[in-house]
Amino acid sequence: MIQKDELIASIDIGSSKIKCLIAKTRNDRIEIVGKSSVASKGIAKGLVANFHEANLAVRECLEIAEKQAGISLNKIIVNAEFENIFSSILTEYKSINGEPIEHEKDIQGLIHIAVDEISKNNKNKGILHVFSTNYKIDKKINVENPVGFKANTFSTDIHAILADYSSIDNLKNMINSCELSLETYVFGAYALGLSFLTEEDLKEDIICIDFGKDKTSFAIFENHSLSYVGVIPFGSNHISKDLAKILNIKLDVADRIKIESGNCALNESIKDKIEYLPVHLFPDDDFRKISKTMVNTIINSRVEEILQLIYRKIRSYNLTDIKSKKIYLSGRGSNLMGFLSLVRKYFSQRTEFVLQKKHQDQNLINNLSQDFLICYGIIKNCYYGFSSE
Repeated sequence: MIQKDELIASIDIGSSKIKCLIAKTRNDRIEIVGKSSVASKGIAKGLVANFHEANLAVRECLEIAEKQAGISLNKIIVNAEFENIFSSILTEYKSINGEPIEHEKDIQGLIHIAVDEISKNNKNKGILHVFSTNYKIDKKINVENPVGFKANTFSTDIHAILADYSSIDNLKNMINSCELSLETYVFGAYALGLSFLTEEDLKEDIICIDFGKDKTSFAIFENHSLSYVGVIPFGSNHISKDLAKILNIKLDVADRIKIESGNCALNESIKDKIEYLPVHLFPDDDFRKISKTMVNTIINSRVEEILQLIYRKIRSYNLTDIKSKKIYLSGRGSNLMGFLSLVRKYFSQRTEFVLQKKHQDQNLINNLSQDFLICYGIIKNCYYGFSSE
C-alpha cells in the first residue's frame, strides 16, 4: 500500500483513449492534482499493436498530467486489461492439529503454496492479483478472520488473476520507454469496482461490466472479495464494423449512425414501421436510404451476442441466481440506447449505470467523469488497499 503522503499516478491505456491521473491525499481524502486524456494510438484490445504510435500517445498523456501537477513522474501504476486475462481458483487445506491459527505460518503459508501451484500450472502466465477468502475451520465453520481460532484443519479459497507474460512485458516496455518504472498492474474491471463500491455495497454479490471499444470485461465481487473476472474480445467498435460492412458505408459514418440513431433494444411495436435515417448522418456525397429497423437489427444482433458470451462466462463460474444480483455498467459502449434494458433482460432487473450510483466522493467523481473511473479505482486501491488481496 502507498504511503498516505506520497503522490501516486495511474494510467489507463485503452483503445479509444489514454487517461492519466496524479493524486495525493489531504485529510485522508484523495485529491487529484493532475489529469489528462488523449486519443489513443497503436493500442488494440489493451495490447500494444504499434509501439511507436503508442509511445507517442502515452508520452503526450503523461506530459499533460505532469504539467498540471507541476511534477515529473518516475513511476506509475497501469491498468492491465488484456483479452487473455483469466481467473484461476483453487482451495488449499492445512492440518492445524488443534493449534491456534497464525497469520504468517498458516494463512500466508497457504497463499504461498497456492501461488506456487498456480505458477507451475501456468508457466507462460504472470499473476496480476491474488485474493484469499472463504476461510473455513474443520471443513465446515466459516469465519471472517481465522487468526487465533483453534482447529484440526484450516482452508481458504485462493483466486488469482493471470495474463500472458508477453502482454505484460509489452506494456512494461512501453512504460519504461517513457522513462518511467512500472510500479504494478491493476485489472481494469476490478479497479472500476473499487472506484465506487463501499463496504456496505460489498455485503451483497455485485457484477461490474465495462463495455469498451474493442473488448468487454467484467468482475464479480462476493464475500468482500473479487471472486471471478473475464474479458470478451468484442466491444462497441464491432457494432460499427458490422454496420459498415453490411450497409456498405464508411466506418466513421457507421459510428455516427450507431451513436446518434442506433437502438440495440428492438421495439416490436414499431418494427414494421418504415422510417429512414436522417440525411445529416451522411456526408453530402455519401447519402444512403437506410431504414432504422435494419440498423437496429444489426446493432441488436451484435449486442445480444456479446451479452450471451458474458452470461455464459459468468455461468461457467457457477454463480447462483444471477437474476437477483446487483449489476453496474460502465464504458462508452454502455451509453448505446437500449443497452440498459437488454442487460436487465439477460442478467438482472437490478442493473444501473455506475454514474447513477450515489458516490461517497460525489463531487470528485462529477469532476472526473466516467473516463477516469478506472484510474481513480487504481489510486484508491493503492492508498487504501482491499482487505482480501
